[in-house]
Amino acid sequence: MAFDPLILTTSLAVAGVIAAIFLVLSVRKYPKGNEKMIAIWTAIREGSNAYLKRQFRTIAIIAIIISLVIVAAFGATVNFIYGSEIGLSFLLGVAFSLFAAYVALYSATNANVRSTAAAEKSTYEALKVATLGGGALGLVVISMSLLGLSLLYAVFRDPGILAGFGFGASLAALFAQLGGGIFTKSADVGADLVGKVEENFPEDDPRNPAAIADNVGDNVGDEAGRGADLFESLTAENLGGMIIGLIVSIILFQGINVYYVTMPLIVRSLGIVATFVGLAVAVFEKKFKNPIKPTRDGLLVASVIAAILMFVATWYVFGPSGLTPSGSALGAFALYGCMLSGLAAGLLIVVYTEFYTGSEAKPVITIAERSKSGPALTIMSGNAVGMISSGLPVITVAITLLISFWLGEQLAGFSGLLPALSNDPFLGGVYGTTMAAMGMLSTAGIVLTMDGLGPIVDNAGGIAEMSGAPEVIRERIEPLDALGNTTKALTKGYAMGSAALASLLLFQAFVLEVARYQAKILDLTTITAAQATLLGAKLSSLGTSLALNHPDVVIGALIGAMLPFVFSGTAINAVSVGAYRMVEEVRRQLREIPGLREGTAKPNYAAAVDISTRTALRLMVVPGAIPVVAPLVVGVFLGWAAVGALVVGATISAIPLAIMMMWGGAAMDNAKKYVEMGHFGGKNTETHAATVVGDTVGDPWKDTAGPSLHILIKLLNTISLVFIPLFLAAIIIL
Repeated sequence: MAFDPLILTTSLAVAGVIAAIFLVLSVRKYPKGNEKMIAIWTAIREGSNAYLKRQFRTIAIIAIIISLVIVAAFGATVNFIYGSEIGLSFLLGVAFSLFAAYVALYSATNANVRSTAAAEKSTYEALKVATLGGGALGLVVISMSLLGLSLLYAVFRDPGILAGFGFGASLAALFAQLGGGIFTKSADVGADLVGKVEENFPEDDPRNPAAIADNVGDNVGDEAGRGADLFESLTAENLGGMIIGLIVSIILFQGINVYYVTMPLIVRSLGIVATFVGLAVAVFEKKFKNPIKPTRDGLLVASVIAAILMFVATWYVFGPSGLTPSGSALGAFALYGCMLSGLAAGLLIVVYTEFYTGSEAKPVITIAERSKSGPALTIMSGNAVGMISSGLPVITVAITLLISFWLGEQLAGFSGLLPALSNDPFLGGVYGTTMAAMGMLSTAGIVLTMDGLGPIVDNAGGIAEMSGAPEVIRERIEPLDALGNTTKALTKGYAMGSAALASLLLFQAFVLEVARYQAKILDLTTITAAQATLLGAKLSSLGTSLALNHPDVVIGALIGAMLPFVFSGTAINAVSVGAYRMVEEVRRQLREIPGLREGTAKPNYAAAVDISTRTALRLMVVPGAIPVVAPLVVGVFLGWAAVGALVVGATISAIPLAIMMMWGGAAMDNAKKYVEMGHFGGKNTETHAATVVGDTVGDPWKDTAGPSLHILIKLLNTISLVFIPLFLAAIIIL
């Protein structure tokens, strides 16, 4: 029995948004604690909202300018109406992404002080409130992405137009993550270098002028930034899968099979159901020694639920009596195997994260121990851990790509599709990697929950310290702080793993769209057999244009491989500028405000917040412009093949670089916390000072440059998809 898959995906997306709102309202029912807690919370919340308002205004101006460029480019190369539709889609992508960021921030700033107050009862209650707040982030991100793509496809029925939505989401995410990362690490590094190293202040000491800015940064960087970040990840990868499903169905069936196109959305919608179950497990599990256990168990349960639902959906759509022509049992099993391989890869990345960055992981303890000999060995050891840690996730993704590609080729054979593919199962293999990426992303909601609770418990600890809460509250929150570092590292690794797994499908989506534009197929409502044949012919001829002995391909690959390093350097330099100004401001206040060191006077928190805000908004523009300008310049001068090579080169260099920075930085951060828990002499020792220095080096790695790199990859992919007509009219053809 046929059904409209968009009814399913839209309904579950709406249900996810409603559930996110319910979680936010549930958190608001918890008490906010005493007057001191509320005063600190108010300052954090007001600072976060003020920054986000200014950042959104900056992003909106940039987005409007780019939308006009899109319309002008398509007006000159294709037609004005099609360009206007893509421009509108682009602006909606920006708006949806920023909305997800705002809800994430709102949820976090409502949960942080309530988590502090809940610690009066138990660690479980504090973790429960944080998990509810993180759950709102997870649900709103996956649901808004699914809702936007479902509605736009229902209106336009053209994934090519949806490329604008993905581009807008990627652009907004890059600036949100980058700006938030610069803000939070400028404050964090400045607060630690003066407060901990020079003054021996404890974490979040109210005498530290940068303490409020540090806590504001947790929200604008790790909540709003990550919300927009994962929103664009899910959007870009689903978009690539839809484009591949579109082209495959045109070649196979001389028209569009809606189930091939929307299968990525179907899998994603089932992930919302799995998130509901996993979140319930995480919230109601009361007995644990390690605070990561409830959310880890929630992830495992969500994975099982997702696996079951994916099998049902695959059998219903691709099985012998399924909704697609030429369905078969073996074909359905092959496609299901692709999804399972992606799901397994995602779980393995979670395991690797704990292995390298967990609060008591061997690499973390090793870094802490070597810090007894000074900060040089802290940094050297953390750098080594980061480099080594890139091995397992990259190999896992490579094996997953190989398995899913092979199973996708079997799908083409088992389903009798080889004659339509000229006996070449390559497109079947690409579709298999698409569904592997969807399998990994099926648990994105619960992984995002784990990420969202991290900054909440971090803020909760800060509020407890700054408000002078009883020691018992601080002791109950302390283990949650290290948990937050691990869960944040986990999500960053998960996002980069999904980017790596999706690298083939996103590049192939670009190549398929090039073939579509060359075949001049714009109206997808009236595909003829002649157009389908022409599309297949164009696609077959494109491989020779991407040969490695072509100078334009080599030039594009070299430029692409260079981009992540230049981008990361400018981002880290921005943090360095902000941290320098923050250090000088903190020193100035400690020098000029009588009684500040003794705690009899209050610091000027607003001055520190203003430094981070102005630094972030001004210095995020240059690194943010790099991935926008580079492919446009290369494409206009050297053509589409050079842009494709640029994207591949950037992907290959960005993945290990990002993992190195994110996990190396997280390991140094947790090494500091390991010492602060009393090991190797504890706080206010030379060992502790060394780990603080190592942490400040790793901070911009793990929270600014590293997590922005996978957005860079997606932005390069989506901008290349949008501007293909411009690249086909290149000035120089080598």
